[in-house]
Amino acid sequence: MKTYYGIMVTTIYALIFRILVEFGVLEINSWIYIIIVPMIMGYLPFIIDKNSIIESKLRAIVFPLISVIIFLLIASVARLEDLGCFILLLPPYLILSIIVSLILRYFLKNKNETNSRCITKNSLIFIAIPIIIGNIEQYIEKTESRFEITEKIIIDRPKEIIWNHLFSVPDLTNYVDHSIYNYLGFPNPIKSDYHLETNTRLGYFSNGIVLHENVVAQKNFEKLSFKINVEQSNLEESQTFNHILKNKNLVFNSITYRLKSINNNQTELSLICNYNIKSNIPFYGEFWSKNIIIDFEHKLLKALKKWNEKQTPSTVTSPN
Repeated sequence: MKTYYGIMVTTIYALIFRILVEFGVLEINSWIYIIIVPMIMGYLPFIIDKNSIIESKLRAIVFPLISVIIFLLIASVARLEDLGCFILLLPPYLILSIIVSLILRYFLKNKNETNSRCITKNSLIFIAIPIIIGNIEQYIEKTESRFEITEKIIIDRPKEIIWNHLFSVPDLTNYVDHSIYNYLGFPNPIKSDYHLETNTRLGYFSNGIVLHENVVAQKNFEKLSFKINVEQSNLEESQTFNHILKNKNLVFNSITYRLKSINNNQTELSLICNYNIKSNIPFYGEFWSKNIIIDFEHKLLKALKKWNEKQTPSTVTSPN
């Protein structure tokens, strides 16, 4: 039974640090939480029963794998994470914990007992490292990078007709495609409601979140820009959006539609997302944000194309 205590201890250890994130001791978007904690998860089972892991390469791989999966499942069930966070954390946690476990196994298997004891005798110092460095890391200024992603589509309708359905986007449930990102927990757009009095709109998504958006720029039939008001948005249904947007790890500067007439009955509709990534590990945030936003823009434009082309052409006055 002692052999499996390492899995239990490692899982509890990861959960403790996830709870510390809730109390502001650590940040979820940090080297400590995404890099150091999973590395120590690969180390912990050796403290409990290093001999059983040294004897089996399979255990050196399976123990960290099981610990990570159990940790993320418990965090999801406890609503500390949702499926989106689960997917974002899974690759670094699995890869780093298994790599550390295999390196330690190799090192201990090929060294004498004295060196083996050196690995484990100061265990408490290693375990406490995330708390010590995590507090320091919070005071280190994060790297901030700006990105702009543009997707385009040709719609067989005049731009005047398309324009009228960009303020209040119709229900796209039956028109929007599903992609791998939806099965990984990231939402599809449903519709949006525009309020002329406040010049704002509410964007509804399939996971229950509602984004409050202010119209910040417009040129009739040519350009329409929104900016998300995070404080007034309802993000409670998504831990992923809550963490990323409210902590300003991801800041949307503007979301813009541009329309360009190709001929009397065809329009090029562009969707441009301008945003900043603020992170201690910008390469990881950049990778996920680009792929998720490209996927989202592509699906939204395709859905708008399907909806507009299915409607009977008619002249509708602008909502403004």
